[in-house]
Amino acid sequence: MGSQPPTLYFLLIILLVSLLHTPTFAIKKKSYVVYLGSHSHDSSEMSSIDFNSITNSHYEFLGSFLGSSDTAKESIFYSYTRHINGFAASLEEEVAVEIAKHPKVLSVFENNGRKLHTTRSWGFMGLEDNYGVISSNSIWNKARFGDGVIIANLDTGVWPESKSFSDEGFGPIPSKWRGICGKGSDHHFHCNR
Repeated sequence: MGSQPPTLYFLLIILLVSLLHTPTFAIKKKSYVVYLGSHSHDSSEMSSIDFNSITNSHYEFLGSFLGSSDTAKESIFYSYTRHINGFAASLEEEVAVEIAKHPKVLSVFENNGRKLHTTRSWGFMGLEDNYGVISSNSIWNKARFGDGVIIANLDTGVWPESKSFSDEGFGPIPSKWRGICGKGSDHHFHCNR
């Protein structure tokens, strides 16, 4: 046999490699929140052992869908143990759909990040600057002082250490303020202004 041109050898090698190569497809996971309702406990009376027990129940629950609690531990990145009962986890869409069908599950929704518009709500909303004086173009007037408005609390995961809650540049707490600093059992917690 005579010598073959180098391009033919090159094409044969590419064909051989492509036949032997098994393509791998990345499994797309998204972040989901699985909401199981509210807790029946008072979080101020619970110990860290109680909170760990709740987290372990989340691992067991998700593990029943993923095959093991260890796999669930890798998937769950936050367990809601205080006020709501649920967890946030990285899941395949098919698994999230199956979990949503479980009778103990109230909802499963994709966990999308949201960007806050401001930490200075009064100025952002166009509310009065002079205490007690409401201008004619104030949003209070435009909104009929909240008549028929439902007010909600959007829990954005407040961290007192966040720069958003810095009291730098604020004066002293007004003497007419009659609130309290809810430190709970953490005596090292510092309330800001």
